[in-house]
Amino acid sequence: MTDQRPHLEVTESPIDWEALARYLTGESAPDEVEMVRRWLAARPASAELIAALDRAMSRVAFTPPADLDVEDALRRVHARLDAPDVRALPERAPRRAVPFAAPSASWHRASFRIAAAVVVVVGGALVWRAVRAGDNPSRTSGLTRVFATAVGVRDSTRLPDGSAVVLGPGSELTIFGGYGGTVREVALRGEAYFDVVHDDRRPFVVRAGDALIRDVGTTFTVHSDRGDGVRVVVTSGAVRLQLASAPNDSGVRLGPQDRASVEPEGRVVIERASATAEDLAWTKGRLVFREAPLAKVRADLRRWYGLELIADSSLAARHFTNEFAGDPPAQVIRVIARTLGAVAEQRGDTAFLHAAPRSGTMPQ
Repeated sequence: MTDQRPHLEVTESPIDWEALARYLTGESAPDEVEMVRRWLAARPASAELIAALDRAMSRVAFTPPADLDVEDALRRVHARLDAPDVRALPERAPRRAVPFAAPSASWHRASFRIAAAVVVVVGGALVWRAVRAGDNPSRTSGLTRVFATAVGVRDSTRLPDGSAVVLGPGSELTIFGGYGGTVREVALRGEAYFDVVHDDRRPFVVRAGDALIRDVGTTFTVHSDRGDGVRVVVTSGAVRLQLASAPNDSGVRLGPQDRASVEPEGRVVIERASATAEDLAWTKGRLVFREAPLAKVRADLRRWYGLELIADSSLAARHFTNEFAGDPPAQVIRVIARTLGAVAEQRGDTAFLHAAPRSGTMPQ
């Protein structure tokens, strides 16, 4: 079979990250290996950068094991939600949430092996500022790693202590240096499911927005987007939720099937024994909204579809209820507009929602 993958030409000046991903993970064809080496030989500065990246990769211990299966890992979680007051989630074959082009299969296989090093090299200043802003500078020792998923893509990995993480679309998990020493600390932007190996001597802590979530032996999900606050759902065990600025012994304990949210203004809302299967729907590729404010709709569309939603101020107080699973972006926007009684206008990756004229008809 002819190899149809794009190859790195010596005459190209931009870095072809997909070709380099294959090269660094040993997946390049022999002719591509030779092409990459010639390309690097012609660009000493780039060669030095790639060498640093290769060295960083050799120190990364976060390679996902071959037997780590998202659906298999989550089947146990859905089984825990079969109590009488929790609706069962029917089994579905996993599928992408968006139909448009995604990175190649080779890049997805390599992404969780090299994303940490790539982000540290390209965005190191941002990671460093986030670390320095914390109250525990000692966690900067060692290599800080960042895992990131693309728009519309879910992926999973296992941490060195055996804890499993499933990242939602367009999400980012930072593993602070020194992880596994006296503390296991991570930071999340986006959405993730955690199945934590409990260890009293080394607390597992998730920093998300203005909140801290401390494991007390549990599986749980965390959702954190800019302008949308933080939401936590506990499926088993318990966690302690507190504001990041609060003393360590403060906060509230959440048990199985509890939900809680930290609103953007800092208010904490607790919902006891209220979790349903819909809280884990995203792990099955379903994007579910139930009386969701536009801030949540906007944040999720950005991660799942790469769309920026801009709505008239007159629509700001409206809420949206519906769900999507692999629907085309244009259809998603049409449904949102129709439900809110608005008129949609899409320009590239930006969708505008305008209040429908009082004398007009609902958009088709």
